[in-house]
Amino acid sequence: ELKTRETESAPIPYTAGGLSVLASYVRVMRAEYGPRFLWLDAGDEFQGSLESNSEQGAPMVASFNLMGLHAAAVGNHEFDFALPALQARVKEAQYPYLAANIFESHAGESTKKLATDSLPGLKSHQIFQVGTLKVGVIGLSTLDTPRTTRPDQIRSLAFGDLKEATLKGAQDLRKDGAQIVLIVAHAGLKCERGRSPVSSHLRKPSDPQGECGPDDEMVRLLKSLPLGTVDAVVAGHSHQIVHHWVAGVPVIQGGAFGRYLNVIYLNYDKTEGKLLTDLSRIEGPVPVCPGVFQNQGDCNGERPAPRTGRGAWVPTRFHGETITPDAGVDQLVQPVVVRTTARKGEVLAQLARPAEHERFKESPLGNFVADSIREAAGADVAIMNSGGVRAPWDPGALTYGAVFRTLPFDNAVQKITLSGRELKTILRIADSGSRGFFSVSGAQLRLIDPDSDAPSTDLDGNHEIDSWETNRLLEAKLLDQETGKTRAIQDDKDYTLATIDFLILGGDDLGWAMARIPASRISAPIGVMRDAVVAHIKKLAALGPLNSEERPFYDSKSPRLKFEKTGKKGRRGGGHRRKRRH
Repeated sequence: ELKTRETESAPIPYTAGGLSVLASYVRVMRAEYGPRFLWLDAGDEFQGSLESNSEQGAPMVASFNLMGLHAAAVGNHEFDFALPALQARVKEAQYPYLAANIFESHAGESTKKLATDSLPGLKSHQIFQVGTLKVGVIGLSTLDTPRTTRPDQIRSLAFGDLKEATLKGAQDLRKDGAQIVLIVAHAGLKCERGRSPVSSHLRKPSDPQGECGPDDEMVRLLKSLPLGTVDAVVAGHSHQIVHHWVAGVPVIQGGAFGRYLNVIYLNYDKTEGKLLTDLSRIEGPVPVCPGVFQNQGDCNGERPAPRTGRGAWVPTRFHGETITPDAGVDQLVQPVVVRTTARKGEVLAQLARPAEHERFKESPLGNFVADSIREAAGADVAIMNSGGVRAPWDPGALTYGAVFRTLPFDNAVQKITLSGRELKTILRIADSGSRGFFSVSGAQLRLIDPDSDAPSTDLDGNHEIDSWETNRLLEAKLLDQETGKTRAIQDDKDYTLATIDFLILGGDDLGWAMARIPASRISAPIGVMRDAVVAHIKKLAALGPLNSEERPFYDSKSPRLKFEKTGKKGRRGGGHRRKRRH
């Protein structure tokens, strides 16, 4: 139940997203455009909710079957439940999974053969009859997959160059008669919003738009392709809303959690046999809402209210139709919802203040997760990757469902014995900033600010290709979090580091460092990381509300990450990427 006041400006409870609500938007579009409507999904379908995870993605595939999805890209998190689960999902799907750059691998080398042995049913591309036109769709998967997925889940696969796969796919599709060629890719970009038209959600190529990161995967790809290779892109992976033109190509990306969608409108002149690019339009971002605040036009209770207040909660209208949750989808997923509702609603503690998570600064929530890992393992220090923490916690009752949304991955806690020198090397790589800043427990780091330039360091002095890393670490010390006192990390002394198996297996750029740690110094799995966090929550809940002023997750007087500016201005997202020496 949503309760609002006309002058409310603080965050309030709200409802957004949901498969049955998304189905209603799809139904409206399909009724309006009929066979001229093509619906593509950019991947990472299975991961993130207790309902989906408990069934290894099966409810998502069943729902998309019912809703009539045309095709999907293969996301990096499609591999989270290992290949047998993904094989089962691909077999169950009544739509194709497309990935032109996923190949079989033999002895660590790509065979350049599409991975149909490992993933029967996988296709590189497909032609769809859309109205009177043939539309070809090429699938792509991010080259981040080996670094953002457990390496043991994808040992039989290799991920090939995006440009090469796109050029071959486009050539094959055009040869087979495709008049329009699209990309559906779990490979993304980050763009500034830019100014939208005052009276319309429709954007045209000449409208002002924000800048997109020049080093982002999809930006690099589109700028490298000859003009006219592809006509539009449905992108994913970077979890940001995008409705932009890159190198003249319209690109859409729906953010995360199924809370927004975008629509590309393409106009084709059949007489001239060409796409009318000046008439292309992007509609969005369209909020996926079961209802909206009347004065806001969306269901976001976190954004500041207009001067007139949020207004009443009213039914959502989209293209002149009222959005009502799809009864068929609701009925389909009801059994798994029933099985998980009680668990999701279990109250673990009370939270005094919000627990925020930001990737490029010290994260209060990340601190709590790192503390939980260190306590579970009984280690000197713990680290947690910023990308593994997916959602903040709101004040009030902290439920198991909220913890699951934050930590949807079933990673195990493990402990490593390291020399002080090895520990500092891992801390240096972890907090290079290439993937945000890792949270730490039991240590305090002095780092070069992400807005300042940083040097590159040969990590082991052997000039190896993968041993060069942007070095933001100025100093690392052990930290007594009770007293705030620090002490030096001695190079020749042994310490224990707790973290998750994903990182020990080399995820998030730690492969070079972890490969040099003998297996005899790595413990067996101690337990699931999410369970360690729940245990830590329950332990601290006995002392009172969590994240109170007396017991904060982040202590500004004794921060764990101390950032210092160098005077040399860097650029976030580019200046701290790994450097390779050849």
